[in-house]
Order: sequence, then structure tokens, then C-alpha cells
Amino acid sequence: MTCGRVMRLLPGYLDGALPDSLGPEGHARIGSHLETCPSCRRELERHRRIQRMVSLTARPAPPPELGVRIRAAVSSARALGGFGGRLRRSKDRLELMLENIFEPLALPATGGIVVALFVFALVYQVLGAGMPVGAATPDSPTNLLQPARLEALAGFQMSELEEMTRTGGQHPLLVEAMVDAGGQAVSYRVISSQLDENTQRELEQVLFFSRFRPQMSFGRPTSGGRVILSFSQIRVRG
Repeated sequence: MTCGRVMRLLPGYLDGALPDSLGPEGHARIGSHLETCPSCRRELERHRRIQRMVSLTARPAPPPELGVRIRAAVSSARALGGFGGRLRRSKDRLELMLENIFEPLALPATGGIVVALFVFALVYQVLGAGMPVGAATPDSPTNLLQPARLEALAGFQMSELEEMTRTGGQHPLLVEAMVDAGGQAVSYRVISSQLDENTQRELEQVLFFSRFRPQMSFGRPTSGGRVILSFSQIRVRG
């Protein structure tokens, strides 16, 4: 048996706690080696001195409240061991997890709400400043989107309108005019009646020289507005 292995086994040799795999034969071999090896005997004496010093050391007295702490720990362990205890532990873990997740988000979320309220107040002042409270009727357009409408019809007569009035009923001529952002009619569509070439030319003259207010979107004029015009025996004098 080598010196290195004997030195590793010396603590167990002194305490009688050698591995079971060595058996009594291993104990005897270690003793034979110690009789012939001075260095291993010196190491054995060192371990014996340490053992004696440890045995002479005074053991600290347990604190007076140790028994109370032990009983409290046992009681707490019993309380937490049942179904109610597991439920409380699960609740505590869930609360801790939610706190760790939402607490870092509390300040950014509060800041986001404040910014959203500020932006809403700013947009409301810009878009709703001209709309008095309670003044709008159900049919009145809001300031967000206002349809196009006729402001001034051109002062041209239509020579064949009187004949169309006698034969066409209440609305002998219905026209849908498409208005651009500048308030000018750019095209039209005849909804009712059939027009000859002369009446169509007179209608275009009236439409293209009339003034319209364009469609308004968020306070800005936009193209694409539509205005329905009904011509019924109109007399316009310049």
C-alpha cells in the first residue's frame, strides 16, 4: 500500500470508519505500513493531536429559545404541508410573479396614459374648437367631414328647361356634380331625364361656371365631393 493512499485513509483509520471494501485486511495493511514508514507515522501523530484538540474544545450551549424556534418551525411545516398550505404557497408565488411582472411596467404605463390624455386634449382643441356644444343637429355635418354643397349657381338660362318641366314631373332634371378641392365641378352625371345636345351644352355651361364649396376633411378641402342638383323651371337674370 502506497504512502499517498495511507495518508488519505488516516482519518478513517483513527475513527474506525474505513471503507467497507477494505475490510479487516485493509486495516492490518495500513498498520503494517505505519510501522515501517516514518513519514506516515508523523502524519498519523498530527491527526491524533488535531483530534485531541477538537475533543478539548468546549461545546457552545444552545440558545434558550432554540426549543421554541424548533416547535414553531414544526408547527409551520405542519400547517404548510396540507392542501391549504400548498394553496397558500401557490397564491404567494402567483402574487410574487405578478408583482415582478407588472411593477416594472407601472411607471411606463402611467406615462403612456398621461401622454394619451394630453394628445386627446390637443386634438380635441384643434378639431372641436369651432363646434359649439349642443348646437349640432342629427343631420348637421361635424367638423371632421363636411360634404360639398352649392354656393352660387351660374346665371345662365336653359331654353328647353320649361318644356322638360311640363313633361318630366316634379324633378325633370336631376344631376350629380363631382367637385374638386378648388370648388369647381369637374364632371357630372345625369340621374334622370334624357338630354339632347343643346340642353347638355347649356347644362355644362351652368355647372362649370357655378361655385361650390368643396368637401372638407379635417378642416381641409379635398376632391371627390358630390352635389345633387335639381333643375325645375329656373329663371335666372343677370
